[in-house]
Amino acid sequence: MGTLVFLAILWYFLFGKNNPNASRTVNGPKKKSNIGGLIGLVVALLILGMSSWHIALLLFVLGLPFLLIAKVISMSKKDAERAQSEEYKSIPEDFKLTQTVSKRRKILVKFNKEYDLSLTDEQIDRIVDASYFSYSWEREIYDMSRDYSHPTEWYRSDTVWLRAYLRAFPMMNITSDFEMQRRVVEDAFRQIFIELPPGDFMTIDSAIEETNKRFFTFFDETTYMIAFRYMQTKGMKLDFPNALHHKMETEAERLAREYDEKYEDIEPGVFDRAPNASGENKKDDGLRRDF
Repeated sequence: MGTLVFLAILWYFLFGKNNPNASRTVNGPKKKSNIGGLIGLVVALLILGMSSWHIALLLFVLGLPFLLIAKVISMSKKDAERAQSEEYKSIPEDFKLTQTVSKRRKILVKFNKEYDLSLTDEQIDRIVDASYFSYSWEREIYDMSRDYSHPTEWYRSDTVWLRAYLRAFPMMNITSDFEMQRRVVEDAFRQIFIELPPGDFMTIDSAIEETNKRFFTFFDETTYMIAFRYMQTKGMKLDFPNALHHKMETEAERLAREYDEKYEDIEPGVFDRAPNASGENKKDDGLRRDF
């Protein structure tokens, strides 16, 4: 029995821990595994009797080298495809992320909690699965594993649009295809700005408050302006005309305005015609005398 446990542990570390279906925590269809079938055969032979144990062990020993060779060939093909990918070429050389499914999921779960995202278990599993063939999703998990000096530092990325979406929307549509995900986010932002044009509000804060109230979102000033600027790049004519034309008055400007309002009805030059001590009007020497 101890030998069987050893074989099961050996299978997990060689194949199981990097198999998304072996580490999945939500219920879903499971894919068949050749390794699992081999172990099942071992168990069946053990049940038949101790004499079958030698046959089971022999089959496993003979089959293991072929399985290892197939694994190496598969990894080599994936590495070659990875090296030729334009998406991969854009990733820095120091980019390294654990290959273990459970550890990738742990990173997502922790970040989801610490940064108040609203990812469900199913969405987390979908991102983890996608990270094994989408380098953009892989990069997202990698960035979630890093330490940040301030929460908003996480937004400093080419995928700032996605991160604002993950933070602001409690009801999200997560897809493994990264370009499709971009269109999902763009459609969500577009709907908001079509129904609530920013120009209808005096300030950004009032626009955010009304948006969160109507769409049940969690926008703050940072994520709202990320969405605002992103949709501007997509051709939407967005602006805050009321907010831009509203100007706070300085103390000097206030005093000058009050002075102008006080003397706006006085005839121009009236002070220049005031008599001097001798009763004669001052000679106009070209200098302005307002007092």
